[in-house]
This record gives sequence, structure tokens and C-alpha cells, in this order.
Amino acid sequence: MEVVVAENLSKRFGFTWALRGVSLKLGGGLHLLLGPNGSGKTTFLKLAVGMLKPTSGLVRVLGLDPWREWPELSKRVAFAMEGAPLPWWMSGRSLLAELCSMRGSPFSGVERLAGELGVAGYWERPILTYSSGMAKRLHLLAALGFEADLYALDEPFTLVDKATIAKLVQLLEELRSGGRTLLVATHYLPEGLEADTIVRFEDGRVVSVEKAG
Repeated sequence: MEVVVAENLSKRFGFTWALRGVSLKLGGGLHLLLGPNGSGKTTFLKLAVGMLKPTSGLVRVLGLDPWREWPELSKRVAFAMEGAPLPWWMSGRSLLAELCSMRGSPFSGVERLAGELGVAGYWERPILTYSSGMAKRLHLLAALGFEADLYALDEPFTLVDKATIAKLVQLLEELRSGGRTLLVATHYLPEGLEADTIVRFEDGRVVSVEKAG
């Protein structure tokens, strides 16, 4: 079954085309979106989770239009975007408790993973006091700590140490084995990460799609 479908998908910011005519079909499993900064992979992720409206073309995720049917899709996806702002006046724990309430999810799942990612050691502090690495781990926890059919992660392996990267690789494999779909945009491939598909982006276009095996 195809989870993500794009047909001639394009996105323009002013006079700049960030994504041009991308057509892609992805089923379940772990899909890596590779490419340098500015290649279009993050724009594709944001279109897939409804953060951006396409300029032209279409994208469907789990059979839904992410922009028009976001209220329904939001119950089935979780994502962490590089550089997304966090409410600096809240503590990390308060933010996650609020997200659990909004999603109708038990706090116990977030609490367990907070210990594994090392977030529980500082999450009572205001987010304003976090280092970039602390904020990054909180972003990842705010995505991976919830049940979802699809997870979209933008550059999850930056700003974190080797132990955290190893834990992330383990978590991604567990989700993949559990039948979840994962879209991971990255320019760094950590050791041990197994992907079902590698999609390479350049200059806003998909230049190759490689299937595992």
C-alpha cells in the first residue's frame, strides 16, 4: 500500500523554486531523503505533513490531502522539523504534557522515552535555558514519544552525541519493524541504519530512487 504519493509536486517561495515537479510513491517502511542543504528534502517533508501548501501538483499521505485535511491527518502523523521554534517560557515536561493532552495520549509513553533519550534529566527546566542539543532531543521526543502511522524527521542526527544517535537508530528500527512508515531527511547516514528506500534530492528535484535489496 502506498503511504505517500506525490505527483508533479512543486513549491515556490517568491521567485525561488524549492521543489520542482516531484513525483514519488512510497509504501511502508523507512525512507531516507538524502541531499545537501537547499536540495528540497525538507520542503518535501513539510508538504507531506501539511506545514506548507503546494504551489502546484498534489501530495497525499495515508490517502489524505495534508493541507486540506490536516485535522484528520494530524491524528496519524508525528514530526520533528529542524529549527522549529519551541515555547521558551515553558518547561519541556509541561510542553510534552500539553501535547499528550492535545493528542489524547498517555504521558507514560513520553515519560519512558524521556529517560532513554536523557531528556528527563533536564525537562523540568525552562526551555529558554536549553542548549541546542537539549532542544534537539526534546524535539525528537515530541515526535517519537507518540503513537503514529507516519513519522517525519528532519535532520534527526545533528546536534546530538553518538550515544543518542545509536539510540535513535534503534528506535527507528523498532518503529519500522512495527509496521510504521518513517520519512527521514538527512545528509548524514549513521552506522547501522537500514532503509527500505533512499530518495536523493538535488536542486529541488528527485534525481534517483533506490530500493533496498
